[in-house]
Amino acid sequence: MSFDKGRHAATMDGPPRNDRREYLSELHEGVEAYRGLAGGLIERRGVTWVSVVRYGGPRRTAEIGCDFRDGGWWFCWAADGRIIAPACDIIGALDTIARELAAVAL
Repeated sequence: MSFDKGRHAATMDGPPRNDRREYLSELHEGVEAYRGLAGGLIERRGVTWVSVVRYGGPRRTAEIGCDFRDGGWWFCWAADGRIIAPACDIIGALDTIARELAAVAL
């Protein structure tokens, strides 16, 4: 045991898996590939989300989070927590986000 490593540091493969971060990273990759959308993976004060904007339309953004609910991971609107799609359905989430951003702001 070294003075700068934990007792079991040599036996650990790395940090524990962060499912929320992995799903949000996959959504971010999908946003970058989706025609007409752009976005960024944002982390502030330990909270991660994806900020999405639509090209060629009104200047609107959406912030997308990922929560564990009812035994599964779901993408949700960060502003109010409404569910968008299961985290395993990237295309469905992207389609919903694109439709929402295309809607005329009231």
